[in-house]
Amino acid sequence: MFERYTEKARRVIFFARYEASQFGSPHIETEHLLLGLLREDKSVAYLFLHSHASVEAIRKKIEQHTIIREKTSTSVDLPLSNQSKRVLAHAGEEAERLGHKHIGTEHLFLGMLREEGSFAARLLTDAGVTLEEARFRIAQPPPAKAMIGTGRVAAKPGELGRIRDQVFAFKRFVWLKREWKPLDVLLERESGRVHFDCGLADDPKFQLVPTGWTKDWCAICGWELNAENPEHTVAYTNGREWICPNCHDAFFDPDAKPGA
Repeated sequence: MFERYTEKARRVIFFARYEASQFGSPHIETEHLLLGLLREDKSVAYLFLHSHASVEAIRKKIEQHTIIREKTSTSVDLPLSNQSKRVLAHAGEEAERLGHKHIGTEHLFLGMLREEGSFAARLLTDAGVTLEEARFRIAQPPPAKAMIGTGRVAAKPGELGRIRDQVFAFKRFVWLKREWKPLDVLLERESGRVHFDCGLADDPKFQLVPTGWTKDWCAICGWELNAENPEHTVAYTNGREWICPNCHDAFFDPDAKPGA
């Protein structure tokens, strides 16, 4: 059943079984899956809940909501509730929708949100998480993998020419040091695709997602700009693209002239 699951996703199921046993539950409910995910994948938890306090608040709500029975032995193979089974089915569909071969923790998270009548979905909704926003954030592209932004650009064969051309083209711009901040974006309701022109916010086809674009990348090396990491918020911009401090120091002499 779990052949397509990543190792982290499998551990979510393991931890969910553990949480259910601690509450003395006869089934693995959706709230146990949520606790298992929050325990296993801190990055997903922080991306949507933003703080350890929010995670602890969810646990307290589950404890208050649950009739705590005698603990079940962890050796007992507890079955999934019907709602939890549907969460796993939704997770598989979300992975297919994104074109992903494996089912990961992010797909389980989306699956919980899709099971709207479940306790896990209600907890996440109360925390301000929506399915549309979660789909949008999870679908954001990863940073470029061909290069490493650590002070030196390490490119795969064939990439050096692209880097050289990019640097040459960028020399005509003025690059100013600025703090990068998340951008407001529009989400096309039907397709889930992103648009950056917030002047279209009144168009019913779109949903405004404040600060929805939470990451950006150096146009040369792929170094990640991320508002959640204070060390990755300051870079250089020409008003459109961004380049990291390392690439700026390596390639752009403030006194250099275009084409030099």
